[in-house]
Amino acid sequence: MNKKVVVPIWWFFWIIYLEFIYRIFIVGNFFTMNTLSVVLFSFLWIIFFSLLTTLFKERVNRIITILLLSFIILITLAQIVYFNFYNSIFSFFSLTTGTGQVMQFWQMIIDVILRIWYIFILILVPYILFLIFNKKIVSYKRLKLSGYIIALLIGVISLVGTTIYIKTDNKGIYSLNRLIYSTHAPMLTIDKTGLFTMQAIDIYRYLFGFDEKYIFPVEKEDTEKEDTEKEDVEEEIKKIEYNKYDIDFDLLISNEKNAKVKKIHEYMKNVEPTQKNEYTGMFKNKNLIFITAEAFDSIAIDENITPTLYKMATEGVKFDNYYQPLYPVSTSDGEYLNVMSLIPKEGVWSFAKTGSLDMRFAIGNMFKNNNYLTLGYHNHHYKYYDRHKSHPNIGLKYMGCKNGLEKIMNCNRWPNSDNEMLKATLPSYINSTNPFMVYYMTVSGHLNYNFYGNNMASRHKNEVKNLKYSDAVKAYYATQIELDLAMQYLINELTEKGILEDTVIIIAPDHYPYGLSTKELNEVSLTDRSDKFEKFHTSLLMYNPKLNGINISDTISGLDILPTIYNLFGIEYDSRFYMGKDIFSEDEHIVILSDRSWITSKGKYNSVTKKFTKTVDEDIPDDYIDNINLIVSSKFSVSASILDVNYFSKVSLNVGSPSV
Repeated sequence: MNKKVVVPIWWFFWIIYLEFIYRIFIVGNFFTMNTLSVVLFSFLWIIFFSLLTTLFKERVNRIITILLLSFIILITLAQIVYFNFYNSIFSFFSLTTGTGQVMQFWQMIIDVILRIWYIFILILVPYILFLIFNKKIVSYKRLKLSGYIIALLIGVISLVGTTIYIKTDNKGIYSLNRLIYSTHAPMLTIDKTGLFTMQAIDIYRYLFGFDEKYIFPVEKEDTEKEDTEKEDVEEEIKKIEYNKYDIDFDLLISNEKNAKVKKIHEYMKNVEPTQKNEYTGMFKNKNLIFITAEAFDSIAIDENITPTLYKMATEGVKFDNYYQPLYPVSTSDGEYLNVMSLIPKEGVWSFAKTGSLDMRFAIGNMFKNNNYLTLGYHNHHYKYYDRHKSHPNIGLKYMGCKNGLEKIMNCNRWPNSDNEMLKATLPSYINSTNPFMVYYMTVSGHLNYNFYGNNMASRHKNEVKNLKYSDAVKAYYATQIELDLAMQYLINELTEKGILEDTVIIIAPDHYPYGLSTKELNEVSLTDRSDKFEKFHTSLLMYNPKLNGINISDTISGLDILPTIYNLFGIEYDSRFYMGKDIFSEDEHIVILSDRSWITSKGKYNSVTKKFTKTVDEDIPDDYIDNINLIVSSKFSVSASILDVNYFSKVSLNVGSPSV
């Protein structure tokens, strides 16, 4: 009779195996010391599961083992699929609030599973074999006393080892010590601790709360202060103006008792505001139509397929290096980047959370206080992602399907038509005696990209049928034709009304079209979308006849849109409140990915591998990477804390700032 293997041996196999699978195919940073770190943390789980599944009678132990194993395999596979959508992990919050949204993507989930079938095979085949043969190969008997003693001893050694490791790995912005105690950066934590430990940390933080501790950029050295003093004199001569309010942050700091609010005041005080420039007020009292377009991408711009989008791209401002990073809440986080210029907080619906906060400095409220008509539209259910709370609170008179839009257009298709939305809503503002600021969140470009379940793709099937691309790419182009028609109609109507030159049209993506595989994207992309960074390299459209001929080569993102709008339209604002910077300013812009990787004009930094790829022919200062990491970390911390403490309600308006 063959001797059966005890349960702890099997848990050792399963925990290490699943962690390695996730590491190899998702983290991709296998041959490093961090892999050994993951093994160290895994021992705690191995001991815990082993004790849990050997305390009872054989039958009970077997049932618990199978249920527990099934659960962790389900979670691992779900996280792998989720990463292929959002380049991140889902949080416990996502499980409690986002089930309905996830289920609407079931077809895409199946597509992803089919695309990464080999990972499922690697996990499910051993699992199925285990279910079939576990009675014959596994002993579910209680351990002998010596077995428990050994297990506990290994557990204690592992706990002491991990504790020492956490305490000693305390150097650097993303040290293990900071990731465990001070910083919420899931993918970086997974790299050092493994998936299961990160999930436990996430649940703990969800249940008991978590305040990320601040790290501020290094203060300028004395030699730089001398330069600053010299610059101050020059500024007085040149009368340089800044985009800021006259806020006495020292007074706010001295009067503030809440430590977290005080820290944000200190951050705001030390941030260098952007200067006003030649574009400041260029469109003062003119009109703005701002569109966050579903899955819009540079590949959607084609002279023959989408001629209006092509016209806007080539005759408006040309952006060579625009990126739209993907954050876990997908479209809503993409909107949040564009409209709020804040980094979404991990584990919550950031935009939805603003619905109950003081948003006096948000786009609708700022334009409204400058005598604008401010409207917002979305051609999907008006409550989706709680937009019925967030959008009115940022100052928009908001309408979507089921709260009025369905009365003036057909809201019964999937996805609904952008062109029909434009035609239905344009009469609401085109004859306004006041200037107007109108915000649209479109939906025609939504996945899935096929001709049997996507109404917009089916509608334009004939226009793309002869393209020499895969069906998915053809379907994607078909959905973008509907957006193109909407823009054609809009420009024609504005021209006929004689107000095109008085109107700026901005189209920004919410995220890249992740409904297409990397292979499909590369059929038409000018850059390799398999690259971690180039996946998000896309287009921003800023169109007005007066803007023709302007070329921006700086590396920018959705974070930079709102400050740019305020500067262009002469809206008095404080640039320190926003995580992006005016695109037309001379300040360094930083594209920030959800895992805290970043791109600047000097290069690209992968936060997981810690690799910096230089993109300029010049020497990079030794402390450049560390300084940018500090800035990025600060922006994450401050963005999250602005939501947590309702920060803008703490900014007094009796300290010199204009009434807003």
